[in-house]
Amino acid sequence: MDAKVLLIFVFLGFGLVPSHSQAPLVNREYHFVHLLMNWTSAQHYCREKYNDLATFESMDDIHRVNRPSQYQFAFIGLTDDPQSWKGIMGNDANSWRWSSTGETSKSGYHNWRTGQPNHYGTPETCVYGNAEGRWIDEACHLKLYFVCYDDTLPPGQKTYTLYNNQTRTWKDAQTYCRAHHTDLAVIENALENTDMLSIKSTQAAWIGLYRVIWRWSDNSNSSFRNWAYLQPNNYLGNQYCGAEDKYQKWHDVPCHMECPFWCQVVKVEIMVLRVKIHTNADLSDPATNPQILQQLRTVLRNKIFLTNFKLRWKIQPANAGADTDAVNG
Repeated sequence: MDAKVLLIFVFLGFGLVPSHSQAPLVNREYHFVHLLMNWTSAQHYCREKYNDLATFESMDDIHRVNRPSQYQFAFIGLTDDPQSWKGIMGNDANSWRWSSTGETSKSGYHNWRTGQPNHYGTPETCVYGNAEGRWIDEACHLKLYFVCYDDTLPPGQKTYTLYNNQTRTWKDAQTYCRAHHTDLAVIENALENTDMLSIKSTQAAWIGLYRVIWRWSDNSNSSFRNWAYLQPNNYLGNQYCGAEDKYQKWHDVPCHMECPFWCQVVKVEIMVLRVKIHTNADLSDPATNPQILQQLRTVLRNKIFLTNFKLRWKIQPANAGADTDAVNG
């Protein structure tokens, strides 16, 4: 059995390269809507008439759309909805999350100072604790003291260490904590916040809370951004929606502003990859099939970079071999 599995692995590793493997799997068709609506109404309109507000994944997407000659701003699908992060610990893509896990809070506990977080004037996507143990959002490039934590026994019980002999940016503090402890401080309940405060005293210090601002209306994970100079700036603290200007640059603007907008229709390409395996192995053997399918999954992920696909066996009539179809979509 070992020799047969090895033979299959070599065949897959060197022979499975479809000619269309670089073809795009998602195509977006963009539509300009010359109606004046606020962002929420525009989102509703796009979802009713098309698929959603527009997501852009590259400069190619931006350059291939036909624009009208005159408009100041047009909404796109970007939003930094404060209902996901302002005074709460939500679970949206732009909600607060902990450095040690990269995930949103399990307990929902928070201890924000009154009026915080406010993300005011400049991107404030990292958090420090003040002298009263209250949390405040701040620009991550600011240099502050910081608090690291260690997991102890029993698991989940944390000990905190304050570094008040040096200041670092949030990212540099994270790097230091990961090298010498578990990570920047994680605080999931009032007792842990009290423990952190007991060693921090009057010092303002970074903790492990951060967020990635802006998310797409269609929940795309596209990280592409095309902001204009000094944008986004959350001017006056009320700019939580994204819009394109006539130069194709992006701005944060008030969501209640009324302007035209871009919608999209998403078309997903289905790619069927057929593999014919010639071997002396008994492909009807229930013990053999899972091994072959696992080999195929590994190749499709690591060599062809497919991520969303299904595999299934199709047993052909006797002497015709066996086909395995990989369907992306």
